[in-house]
Amino acid sequence: MSSCNLAVLISGSGSNLQAVIDSTECGDIPNAKVALVVSNREGAYGLERAEKHGIANMVIDKRDTVTLLETLKAHDVNSIVLAGYLSILPPDVIAAYNGRIVNIHPALLPMFGGKGFYGIKVHQAVLASGVPYTGATAHIVDCGVDTGAVLVRGIVQVLADDTAESLQKRVLEIEHEVLVQAVKALAENKTEAMIVKPGLLVYENDRDGILEYATGLLELGNALADADNS
Repeated sequence: MSSCNLAVLISGSGSNLQAVIDSTECGDIPNAKVALVVSNREGAYGLERAEKHGIANMVIDKRDTVTLLETLKAHDVNSIVLAGYLSILPPDVIAAYNGRIVNIHPALLPMFGGKGFYGIKVHQAVLASGVPYTGATAHIVDCGVDTGAVLVRGIVQVLADDTAESLQKRVLEIEHEVLVQAVKALAENKTEAMIVKPGLLVYENDRDGILEYATGLLELGNALADADNS
């Protein structure tokens, strides 16, 4: 049995789920496997993805904490990945898997995070703000909303002719890379090292100002970490 049994929680198509499945099956994350896929929505295509790979999958109501915890235990799950799970995880689940839950968010946290920032709404807010770069963030889940310690960020340039939909599509590409890095760290018990010095991926490199922007993000992340620990 793999040392890291993952449950991936989804709400939709499951493209991030697919990235995690592919990375575990091809050996990029050799000591982990996806043992369970849970959706809070009937008909989510991610359930079909799981079925195609022979992975146990089911729909569990977001309010049914007892069934979720029992199902996680029944499948020997020791780590959880939120991959487009559009619901707040119950406190009892967070407590049971403290430090072992990773979420992917389609923006550069701490910007454009928190209540109300999900799905296409994130990208609409990014465009309305006029910021030159956006991206994706993988972080540890705590009892706040998008407030957990950052593990990896990936940067994408906002283009002059972007719509929320075109931006969402490009951000999704780097979400896969960011999430896989975070899951690998989770499987290898290396998340603490990443929290101290968050990783960074630059999707659109060779762009004026992007390295400076990335450096500023890292400084911001370290400053926030220092403030939390003071």
